[in-house]
Amino acid sequence: MISRKNLLKVGIAILMIAVSPDIYGQGWNFQNTKRAKLWTRIWNGAGLGLPTLSGIDLFKYDYPGHELTSDQYDHTGVTMWAGWMTWANVDGVGTPFRLCMAYDPNPAYISPIADATLVTNYNMADPSLLAEEIITGGAKIVEYDVDMTFKAMTWSYPQYDDFIIWEYTFTNSGSHEITNFYFSPTTELTMTHPGGSDVTSSDDDLEWDIPHEAFYFHDGQGVNSAGELITSPYGLTGDDIGAPADLEFSASLNHNFRAAHYFTTYWLDKPIKSDPSERDHMNIVDKANLNQHSNRIQPDPMNDNPEVDFDTDEYILAALQYDNPLPPESQDGVDLTAEAARLGLTTAPVQLPYEKYIDYLYTTGPYAMSPGEDLKFVMVSAVGMMDEARVAAGGVENKAHLIDGRDSLWKNVDAAAELYARGYQMFDPSPTPTNGNNSLTLTPVPTGVKIQWPQIASTYTDPDYGVNDVAGYRVYRSTFKNTGPWTKIVDIAVGSETLEGNLVTYQDLNLSLGVGVYYVVSSYDTGHNTAPSWDCSGCTGVGSLESGKVNVNTDPVYPMADPSDNLDDVRVYPNPFVQDSGLLGEGEGKRIEFVNIPGQCTISLYTLAGDLLTTIEHNDGSGDVSWGSKTLGDYQVNKYLQAVSPGIYIWHVESNVSGHEGEDKAGTFIIIK
Repeated sequence: MISRKNLLKVGIAILMIAVSPDIYGQGWNFQNTKRAKLWTRIWNGAGLGLPTLSGIDLFKYDYPGHELTSDQYDHTGVTMWAGWMTWANVDGVGTPFRLCMAYDPNPAYISPIADATLVTNYNMADPSLLAEEIITGGAKIVEYDVDMTFKAMTWSYPQYDDFIIWEYTFTNSGSHEITNFYFSPTTELTMTHPGGSDVTSSDDDLEWDIPHEAFYFHDGQGVNSAGELITSPYGLTGDDIGAPADLEFSASLNHNFRAAHYFTTYWLDKPIKSDPSERDHMNIVDKANLNQHSNRIQPDPMNDNPEVDFDTDEYILAALQYDNPLPPESQDGVDLTAEAARLGLTTAPVQLPYEKYIDYLYTTGPYAMSPGEDLKFVMVSAVGMMDEARVAAGGVENKAHLIDGRDSLWKNVDAAAELYARGYQMFDPSPTPTNGNNSLTLTPVPTGVKIQWPQIASTYTDPDYGVNDVAGYRVYRSTFKNTGPWTKIVDIAVGSETLEGNLVTYQDLNLSLGVGVYYVVSSYDTGHNTAPSWDCSGCTGVGSLESGKVNVNTDPVYPMADPSDNLDDVRVYPNPFVQDSGLLGEGEGKRIEFVNIPGQCTISLYTLAGDLLTTIEHNDGSGDVSWGSKTLGDYQVNKYLQAVSPGIYIWHVESNVSGHEGEDKAGTFIIIK
């Protein structure tokens, strides 16, 4: 039998259902953050992630976030879902509550009071607003008669684009005295990555940062179902930390890390506690919502840890007040025994190599609220990662730099803390040349791509200095994926632009044929040697600032090959295909390209036995075409959408160009896997 308390807290599971957010539940809806590099889906109860509108919208702290393609797992994430827990004594009676968006919120115990609403303020066009994206919403905890409202804020500016700042406000809207109030944002962690299996995406590890006195999380050492440590057969040896691509695809020549990110949540501000001597509590449990350890390969050494049992109120309070033991040492080898003693915590007897779907409870309290009073909490959710060029390169040579993500993480946390302490005042760079909605105009041209974007208006005024300080534009290219790594290819000073109509135009030429390309365009300003219009505590100026990189194309664009009517020029690249295409783009490992072909032609592919594999109708006037596409995910598949086997195959090209109709040529190519 399901207990009342169980129903109170979680309701009925509805994982991954397809339903309109306008009719979902009774007034439950969501908005998505997409301006910063950290993307997520936020419901009006301040829960994150599931349930989803569709199977491909998996925004659960995605990092770096990007528009998903046909592959619903084409994302790099941090969480399965996230929400929050509370405990309160209502007129002296202890009552727990949990919201987790893995489940349908039960309207008997929580009800929406405000829609999830997104306000966009790109380029800080309205200086009175605090961020570029602001999501607000609210819900009532029925048994408490307490209203929870929140504000989540993001920015695209380079110094501030790796975090989300949350402001939660709890208001006692009833007539009850609220005492012993604990608040705990909760996160079910899983450092997922594109195409990752359960083995390699569910092996997260925890670390302790001494200066900040907080846990942080990253991809760890995995084990298989037999409890054996996973090793990477290519590019890396000894472990699978960072989830190298060649671990999942052992025949691949790509060694890039697919889970190089580090994550934490951190308090920026809290009310004064009823008992100021009580420290915050950080508890890590396995599948807290299920009250079990069935997903652990080895016995749990932290067996004194109170699991969250929704049938027992005392367990919930104990879980919120529990201090997780520190690991024996930090990632960089620092012995944490003395740190644990200083904090009054015990040391875990062993370092777990495998943590699966761990829940992080991040609790502060106790607090009191009389009728009409409120409590405000400010938290940052932050991510960090080593240089993206190293992520893309991967391999043994970059394995040692994975820990750079830790330093990046805490730098981002400190930037968020500074921003909040200044009342969200910041130096503003010149605006992104578009509105950030994939609004570059990209046109394939022979051996290259023409890039166009709107010119920043001459009437633009820097809100910090009251002048137009736009100095130029920068164009960046990536051949890996649409989140980078980025290579600057040109710097265009204001006044030297090439214009077509009102669009700034640049042609990126002499590119490799068959290689998908992504672009992003930023602007930069002159910098200033005087203080801004706002009080920045004695600062005397600021150097040149650059806008965010937010106008990238979702899908790759391919440079155009000149067509050829000489069928002797037809080539297949690569031939032979051995393990991997060698093309650098994420998801391009199976791409096979036909080049120097007529602008209109029919390409037929056959087995040596003469069986037709598939037919490609080419009619865009270019001189190249691929067998399948990344967008459809159908590289190297036959007409029945089945992956082809290694072997020797025949290609046949027949021209459909006027004056050359019926001219044809055949040849062979080889696939080795």
